[in-house]
Amino acid sequence: MPRDAPIGPRVLVVASGDPGVAPTPPANDLVIAADSGLDLAEALNLDVDLVVGDMDSVSPGALLRAESRGTRIERHSTAKDETDLELAMSSAITMGAVSIHVIVGGGGRVDHAVANLMVLASPRWSEIPVSATVGESDVWVVHTRVELPLGPGDPLSILPIGGPAGGVVASGLRWPLDGETLSPWVARGVSNVVVSSPVAISLDSGVVLAVRSPTPANVPDDARG
Repeated sequence: MPRDAPIGPRVLVVASGDPGVAPTPPANDLVIAADSGLDLAEALNLDVDLVVGDMDSVSPGALLRAESRGTRIERHSTAKDETDLELAMSSAITMGAVSIHVIVGGGGRVDHAVANLMVLASPRWSEIPVSATVGESDVWVVHTRVELPLGPGDPLSILPIGGPAGGVVASGLRWPLDGETLSPWVARGVSNVVVSSPVAISLDSGVVLAVRSPTPANVPDDARG
């Protein structure tokens, strides 16, 4: 292990959703289920270390099985101000996470989907890498700089969230960005295409989500929307 490698657990957070096409979970040291994320974790054959939430949507059977295995259950009031995903992310930070990857199943409510993406981009966890698998898409949160292991032809959108993102530089793309400002009100960063790997994205201010969508059958050279 490199001398300067961070020491701590790689935390996998499982949120709610339809398993659909089950993703392959990344290597992890701890698994946290956010409420009904426990059902999705069971579908993915994951051993859960902690279940957190108000337990208003997890199936009773999954919860009983977790309790019988000795899984730690952290119950919160349904009148809480934070979402179950926020509670799970906060727990990961408390556990000393050096990275967090979130799995969100397909389907579900649009407001929940938007709220989940906003939670991922929160400055509360900006000091560690945060990524996600949302349905069949991959998401990376970029506060400063990331390199993404994507392949030529992969569709990639770079979306500012919470306000403008300044000084955005993105290489390895068909339409590279060179110190640009991306506005959350303009779809400037949507539907780019990877031409070389790795893709490097950096920015001076703000935060962006880099979103790799499922690869289409073909991507025309002039595709942009």
